Amino acid sequence: MEGRIKARIEAALELAGLGKNGLQASYLAEGAWHEAYLISTAEAGPLVARFPKPFSYGKPFLYNERELKAEYGGRGLYYRLANGVSEGICPPYYTYSVSPELSFTIETYSGPVMSLATADEAEAARWGAECGRFFRSMDQVSVELEGFGFLDWKDGKLAGDHQQDYLAYWVEDTEGYLESWERLQRAGYVSEAGCVKRMLDEIVRFRLRRTPELSLTNRDVSPENLIICESGVRLIDPVPILYDGFAFAGNVLNNFNTLFPSFYGSPRYERHGFDRYRPLLRSFADGFLEGYAQGDPEIVCALRVEQFLMLLDLTCDHIGLLEHDMTEEARLRYGDKAAVEERIPLYIAALEQFRLS
Repeated sequence: MEGRIKARIEAALELAGLGKNGLQASYLAEGAWHEAYLISTAEAGPLVARFPKPFSYGKPFLYNERELKAEYGGRGLYYRLANGVSEGICPPYYTYSVSPELSFTIETYSGPVMSLATADEAEAARWGAECGRFFRSMDQVSVELEGFGFLDWKDGKLAGDHQQDYLAYWVEDTEGYLESWERLQRAGYVSEAGCVKRMLDEIVRFRLRRTPELSLTNRDVSPENLIICESGVRLIDPVPILYDGFAFAGNVLNNFNTLFPSFYGSPRYERHGFDRYRPLLRSFADGFLEGYAQGDPEIVCALRVEQFLMLLDLTCDHIGLLEHDMTEEARLRYGDKAAVEERIPLYIAALEQFRLS
């Protein structure tokens, strides 16, 4: 290991109040924004130390205290609440520090991430059901934070980045999906999208009839941040958002059914080969829906509504990418324009074939 990396780890341990005697450290993995190292000392371990990557999506890291405190503090809050719902589902030890000289997180090592290559559909469905039950329980926990939306750091504490009336925003957001139909029309998908409009009209009426709840949910559930161990599913590296829990449960369904297996042309995801594991990903999603809904047909319908809207957003995002020159970040996330264009007919077909039950 490079001396500068070891020095950074030692400095992080010191700031965290952890001893560094007998330090053993090795590269573990990297995500979109951070690189992670597996560490242990004579006093503690195994632990994971994460540091911002020098470059992410082709852009250099720029220190932003507010953003880092919102991200790292939000993760700590999510871990604490999650472990209160299901003890040990998230790392029990977590700390962080933010400064221009050194920003990092340190948490308990939970184990290797989910391996689709060694799983079968029954196992994937079981993991999904466990994850769904946890999400349902987590969505019933009240959170004393101001506002809603992505977490921000304001006046020395966490808060939602939206401070407006939540129900008014919900109505505006729901009615705004009708503009997505117009987006499909302008892009030339009129004939294919006729049944999509009928479904969308039904969904908008349904969504406006229900009162959205507000919970600290997670918008980033993937095989990259799920750990499978003897005692069950473990979850790491969430992206907390203060919003309606059904919406981001629907996001899980859309990601595992559609996004992950279709993004094999994306530099961000191609190394995972998710397209080779479509049945497993679908089984996980089916299990998640079953675990979350727990036999309630109204909840099944509500989650399917949100899954449809996430799929519609994904489709419109792809159409938008073709209308302008792609940034380097967009290319790394989505792939080149050929990859983007290839997905759109698949998404349109999925919208056409979508059923709410």
